[in-house]
Amino acid sequence: MKEFFLGMDDALLIVKETSNGYRSFSRLEGMQPTRLAIDPQDKNIIYCGTQQDGLFKSEDGGNQWKAIGHKESSGIQSAKVTAVAVSPSKQTNGNHIVYAGTEPSMLYYSMDRGETWEEFKNIQSLSSKKHWSFPPRPYTHYVRWITPSYFDENYLGISIEAGAFFYSKNHGADWIDRPDDSPIDIHTLLAHPKASNRLYAACGDGINKKGHSYAESEDGGQSWQYMSEGLEKHPYAYNMTVNPNNPSDCIISAAKSPRHAHSISEYSAVYRKQGSNSWVDISAGLPENHSSIHNLVADPVEAEVFYAMNNYGIYRLDQHADRWEKLEINWKEKYLKQRPSCFNIKLT
Repeated sequence: MKEFFLGMDDALLIVKETSNGYRSFSRLEGMQPTRLAIDPQDKNIIYCGTQQDGLFKSEDGGNQWKAIGHKESSGIQSAKVTAVAVSPSKQTNGNHIVYAGTEPSMLYYSMDRGETWEEFKNIQSLSSKKHWSFPPRPYTHYVRWITPSYFDENYLGISIEAGAFFYSKNHGADWIDRPDDSPIDIHTLLAHPKASNRLYAACGDGINKKGHSYAESEDGGQSWQYMSEGLEKHPYAYNMTVNPNNPSDCIISAAKSPRHAHSISEYSAVYRKQGSNSWVDISAGLPENHSSIHNLVADPVEAEVFYAMNNYGIYRLDQHADRWEKLEINWKEKYLKQRPSCFNIKLT
């Protein structure tokens, strides 16, 4: 059985698969989840960042939550937690290292499952910082994505919204800032358990630089190759997921412009790239006229099965299928007016 975690505007919606269909309930009501991460060692331990209320942790699979990390003199100094990740490879005393990023851009890590936190203060002296700026609110910026490695426990890749990608090979002691030709507006930054040193980047760069909607790196971000053929109609790439069994099989959500991507009344598409082929539009079955941009996850067990989530619900694309099918879940009318922010799946 599976559980889906949907970050809505006003709550974390949890949808559980049962033998009799789907059962849903909400947690963290009144808050706006931004990013969610599941401990790879204990799937009952889940971390959820929120837009205004800090970081939360559940130890029972999402039923109960407690606020963690925020203290006046130490810990996470902003209540706007914009990125959360758990390292699949780095551990201390049996605990997987947890990472959190905030607005304004600050980066933290915890070695004791969120009880105490340390800041990577040296990112504040990176030369690219003078260029960090979130276009709708140019006076601020935030950590958009934190990407640990499946293979190198001391590797971290970071994207800032907007203005930089940088990475470390020694767990933040030093950072390589804005490598040559690296994207500067990465919305989703992924690694893969079967592709050492590979990074995948869904970018907003394609709006201002033709052909820069999607990029990959085979050396942890030192160099980048842009592979955007097929995305010309929708150059603003946003969410992405990769087939867990095939690191050369990706799907991505993309829109015509930032305005289209951040609206709930414009059109966005989903594309698929397999191997060296161009991106192909696979949006059939998704809302045809307008919706929020699609959040995407791959099924952790079923081969080549993907899910897309938007303000109309959850859609499933089966292996070899040519259309998405909507899941029969209880979807409240109020969600039609919300713009979902994150989407995760785990096995129960």
